[in-house]
This record gives sequence, structure tokens and C-alpha cells, in this order.
Amino acid sequence: MFRNYLKTALRNLLREKGTASLNIAGLTLGITCSLVLFLLIRHLSSFDTFHENKDRIYRIVSESDGNNGKDYTPGVPTVLPEAFRLDFPEAQEVTFASYRAGAMVVIPTSAGEPKKYEEEAGVVFAQSNFFKIFDRNIVSGDREKPLDDPNSAVISEKLAMKYFGRTDVVGEIVKHDTTEFKISAVMETSPPNTDFPFELMLSYRSIQSAKEKDGWGSINSDDQCYILLKPGEKIATLEARIPAFVEKNLGKDNYDHRTFVMQPLAELHYDGRFETFTYNTVSREMLTALSVIAIFLIVTACINFINLSTAEAIKRSKEVGIRKSLGSSKIQLVSQFLGETTLVTTIAIAFALGFAQLALSFLNPFLELNLSLNLLGDGQLWLFLLAMLMLVSLLAGLYPSFVVSGYNPVVALKNQISNKNTSGFFLRRSLVVVQFIISQFLIMATIVLVMQMNYFSKKELGFRKDAILLLPIPETEQPGQPDGSSKMKTLRETFLSYTGIEEVSLSSTPPSSGSVSSTDFLVEGSDQRYETQIKQVDHNYFNLYDLKLVAGRPLTDSDTANGFVVNEELVKVLELKNPEDILGKNLKLGGRTLPVVGVVQNFHTVSLRGRIEPVVMFSRIRGYHTMSLKVNQANYQDVIGKVQKSWEAAYPQYIFSYQFLDEHIREFYDGEGKMSILLSIFTSIAIFIGCLGLFGLATFMANQKRKEIGMRKVLGASVERIVFMFTSEFVRLMLLGFVVAGVVTWFVMSAYLKEFEYRVEVGPMVFIAGFVVTLLIAAITVGYRSLKAANADPVKSLKYE
Repeated sequence: MFRNYLKTALRNLLREKGTASLNIAGLTLGITCSLVLFLLIRHLSSFDTFHENKDRIYRIVSESDGNNGKDYTPGVPTVLPEAFRLDFPEAQEVTFASYRAGAMVVIPTSAGEPKKYEEEAGVVFAQSNFFKIFDRNIVSGDREKPLDDPNSAVISEKLAMKYFGRTDVVGEIVKHDTTEFKISAVMETSPPNTDFPFELMLSYRSIQSAKEKDGWGSINSDDQCYILLKPGEKIATLEARIPAFVEKNLGKDNYDHRTFVMQPLAELHYDGRFETFTYNTVSREMLTALSVIAIFLIVTACINFINLSTAEAIKRSKEVGIRKSLGSSKIQLVSQFLGETTLVTTIAIAFALGFAQLALSFLNPFLELNLSLNLLGDGQLWLFLLAMLMLVSLLAGLYPSFVVSGYNPVVALKNQISNKNTSGFFLRRSLVVVQFIISQFLIMATIVLVMQMNYFSKKELGFRKDAILLLPIPETEQPGQPDGSSKMKTLRETFLSYTGIEEVSLSSTPPSSGSVSSTDFLVEGSDQRYETQIKQVDHNYFNLYDLKLVAGRPLTDSDTANGFVVNEELVKVLELKNPEDILGKNLKLGGRTLPVVGVVQNFHTVSLRGRIEPVVMFSRIRGYHTMSLKVNQANYQDVIGKVQKSWEAAYPQYIFSYQFLDEHIREFYDGEGKMSILLSIFTSIAIFIGCLGLFGLATFMANQKRKEIGMRKVLGASVERIVFMFTSEFVRLMLLGFVVAGVVTWFVMSAYLKEFEYRVEVGPMVFIAGFVVTLLIAAITVGYRSLKAANADPVKSLKYE
């Protein structure tokens, strides 16, 4: 029987090549996208799930009151870990890690120049018990206390091969900054799905005393503390004593109501309020959105199959009548047609595997991932494919098989079954509406994302950002050098003498940066404390970045602070009516009391997700880490060559690197940009799948109404009238789908945009554009086929059987 069913299925596919091709094409595209999204979602959901004690690992994070609500940071005071260890015996292990992104590593050589490497993944200063909390195997060397000794290091096999060409490197020397570290152990390379991408770990004891001198009053987001809860202990018991711990250590100085929160390891990669060491989080909502898109694409493909199968079912009514007359049961007929659907789905999955592999070759470099199709050793992938085969076969084939198998054999043999008197006719209309809902929602959601990205690129940030070159300053300088010299200031004057360089400035960071320093301050004569961001800048900073003064004057040329320049938001926070009202007032900040000498217009210091915060700017040479150059774009390549030569002469032991400010700012929205591109691609695929179905239905309708069209033309109907007859049905269904899609889009995208302090509005133009795009696509798809039918020779149509 199976052999007979298989032959029948193959013959039917070959006989109905057009319908079969449309079904296979639609299912292939839907399964391909769902397969790729499965691999992506699985990867994003797997971060740090491989640790044996993952359910007992927590990160201690900080929450405090800011000027505009809560402030969040993953960092804690450097003295917290030891105090926590003493006060909370529920913690089996407490470890501290201080991360340095973009670090330079030098490998001394016995002869010649040392080898220098710029490690984008950075280095981390850590403690030995890191390996007791997290599963990171040490393959050779000291497995018990590899980081207990000062100036010791643990290196990964990957970096060992990169630096030394071998992995037996215990005892070798690596150099970070100006300090040498001796390798005590070699660990396995970090997996791609971890927020602890450490390839070189240095002993925290080497910097512990310097880090802890600031006590409880300083927090850096890259200084993080992790604990391993003892077996059987409840985190709620520990959390209940946190307020007493805060009161004990912060006491009356806790002006911003800082507290510490226990964050489970399972939430690290998905909580956007706090950073990770990879500076990369993805929200649970984003994973849900990707899952929904995958489901949408599969559902759209299955709708095509159902629509075309039920529409084509009439052609097989005689076959069903004969089989029923010869004794076939309904179950046997359902099994036959389900088997045909399974065959089509199997063919589609085979094609989808090839297309998915091709898609990954483009997706991996785009998302900087290494997703792969491992059919030999990936059990989860096989389960997904099996589930997809069963789900799609049942979803796409179950209803058509019941429709076909339910035909009355007498009526079927007399060929008296029509499309309109079957339930499939009404189902097709409903499913077409669902397709339009999905397509229009994806179109309108994509329009909103693109509008938001355009808003990011065009919004005025309050400072000049074009043609500004950023260079690192790798060495810290103190004011008043014994010989009166300053490398960075000398280099600044050298660059100013070059043709093509218009301005040069020294600062801690550019106006908008991913690195933000904050502190509290007092207005002299008041006990009220306020939060502010701080920027350490020279006198050229204001002119180079075109920061507009609204009151007072800019800073003067000085190595140390002699006055403050603030922004308008700080004036507003102090509840002063005019910018002039703050001039001359003394602010107590960072151990200094100085007058405010100027006020600048507000500018964005972080991405547009966050609102503008108060800013205080002052001169301080020891805080300068960035050199900004305003260059002439006409010959910037020549300028960069000269700049590199002078920079390397000043800092020969470091690696030269640069970045344009506008590129730096675009990185803030890298995730949204990539998401908008992915959504645009998947939307296009969903629309294409829908077009296949619409084209197939329009073709079927044209064939069904071929004689009717011939009669109408003979009786004088115009081409326009016939085309209208065809398209009006689809337009009505599209309007119904638009109403539902519009409501869903408004709710979903309005919730998404709330993540951004500065955002576009989901206005009428979004819905109008979505409707027009869908209308054009449907008109082109259906209109082409209906126009072809309307222009057919009526004589041939009337002779058609």
C-alpha cells in the first residue's frame, strides 16, 4: 500500500508541476528562515548555561537613585567582595574581576623588537577562585591557585598559540602596560556563548592595593563581583540582610540610596540595564520577537499550501470517488494525502538545509557569529528538523486531506463539486486574511525600525561629529612634569602644524561616548547632593566640537582645574531660571571647590536610549585619554599617514589605532541597525511567500473562470472590469487584514520604542505606507495574472474544457 501511495504522490507532483513548485518553494523559504532563526535563538539562549553550578551563581550589582529615576551598574566598590565574604557565610565563594577592554599585550623576545598585540577582547585581573565558580578547565600548570601570586597570569590555548606558536607556555612572560606577568597555567579557550570571554587572566593581587584605595565611594562598571551560593542555601535569606549590609558600610554617606542586588547568572545576558564583559546583551523580548517571526514565516508557508491544496482538490474529486467506491476508508484517504504532504515537506526540508547553509555564510560575518549546520553530531538540530517535518506536514496537510477525503463519492463521480460549495473556499478567504495580517504587520514594523534608525542618524546631537579623528593617549601624565615636558601637548602642537588638520583637542572622552564617568557634587552653601557626569577637557575642546556657549566663557589653557563649565541640564537640575544664575557659584566636586565659569547648550553624552544628563567639564591633564583631530576630508588619508608617523614616534611601545567619531556613534545602534536589516530581509521573504500563494490562487481562479471570462468579453465586458472583478475580492480581504495588523503594530511597536528616550512616533504615515506597500504588492501579484486572463482570446476560452 505504501508503495502505491508513493507512486500516486509522485505522479500527482509531476502532473501538477506548477502547484507543486509553488508549494515546495514556499515551504522551502519558510523552513530555511525558521531553521536559521532556530540556530540564532538557540545560540543567544545558551549563554553560560554550561556551568555546572549555574543555578547557584549570582552577580552583585548596584542600584541607586539618579536625577531622573533609577541608575543601574554591574560594578561594585572594590572593597565590597571582602566585606561580603565576611558578612555572608551563605556564599561558598566570592570572587572579583576587574576587566580592561581593548588591552595591549607585549611578548618580549630574546632578540629584536618585542611582539605587540592589540587584544580587542581585553584582559581581566581576577582571583584564583574564579575557577571554582565558573567551569573553565585548566589544561596545564597550577590548577589550585594559579592567580594567587602577584604578577602571575593564566592564558588560553588560543592565545598561547597566537603568541608563542605552542600551548606548553607555563613559565613564559607576557607584558601588559608596563608590568610583566609570568604564566602559571594554561586554560581552555573560551566558548563563543559566554559573557566571560577571558583569554588572558592576570593576578588581581597585582593591582589590589591601588584599586581599593578609593574605598566605598568609587564604582567602575568593569569591576564586578560574583558569588557561588552554598548548596541548600536560599538566595532570599541572603537578600534579606542586604539592607543591613548597606547601612553598615555606606551609612549616612549613602545620599543616593545605593543598594546591592543579587542578579542570577541566567539573567546576565538578557538584562539590558546592566552591562556584561562582552558589552552585549539581548532582551528576552528580542528573543520572543525572533521566535514569533520564525513562526510567522512557517505559518505563511503553510497557509500557501492549504490554500493551493484545497483549491486544487476539485481536480482529484473523481479519484476520491473511485477510491471510495472501491472500498477506501476515510482514514486511508487522509493517510494518503497526508503522506503526499509529508513528501513535499521532506523535499522542502532537503532544499532548506542547502539554502540555510548558504544563508549562514552571509549571516555569520554580518552578526559576527559562528553558527553552523552540524548534521552529524547535533541532536537538537535533528529534533528540530523532525519536529518541523511533523508540524508542517500536519499543519499544511491535515485540513486539505480531510476536505478531499470528505467528498461524497456519487457527487464526486458526477463531477458536481465546485469550489464555492466546499468549506475550503471559506477557509481560503480566512487564511488569506491571516497572510495579509502577518505581511502588513512585518511591513509596518520594519518601517518603524527604519524610521527610528534614520532618526538616530539625522538627529542633532548638540556637537560636531563629522570628520573628527579619535586617537588614544596610552600614557597618563601628571601636571607639572619635572622637565616641564608633555608628550601629549607636544603632539597636539605638532598635529596643529599639519596641513589638513584644523583643530586638535585633549580630553577624557569625546562628547558622546560609551565610557561615562559620574560623581556627585554639592553647591557651596548647600547639603543637597546631585549626580553629574564629568568630562576632563582642554581649552580647544569647545571650539573643535562646536559646543555652543549660552553663558560665561570656555575653559582656559591649564593642566589642572581652575573652573567648571556645565551644561543647561545641570542648571535645570539646580532649579535655576537662567544659565547666568549659576555663573560664579562654587561647586564641590571630586575634592575640589571651583566656580562655574561657563554654560554650554545641552548635548548627548550617551546613545539616544538615555536622556541628557547634567555634565561638568574641567581641565585635568592626568584624565586625558583621547586626542581629537578635526581633519579636512579631502585628503584625510594623507593626514592619517602623517599622524601615525608622529604618534608612533611619541609612543613607540604602543600600537597605533584610530576611529572616526561618527563611526563610534553609529556603534551605539549597531544592534538596532542589524535587527532592522534582518527584519527587512525576513519581511521580504514573508511577502515573497505570500506572493507565491496569491499568484497560485489567482492562477487557479483564472482557470476556474476561464469560460466565464470568455462569456463576459463576448457580451462586451471591458478588460478593466474583468481585472476589477478579480482583484476586488483580494482588496476586501486585505482591508480586513489591515485593520487587525494596524492595531497589533501600534501596540507592539509603541512598547518597543519606549526603550528609547528619544524616538519617532507611530503615526498615521506608518499605517498608510504599510497599506500602500501591501496594496501595490497584491495588485502586482494578482493584477498580472488577472490582466493576462482578461486579455485571453474569448473564443479559445469558450472552447476550453
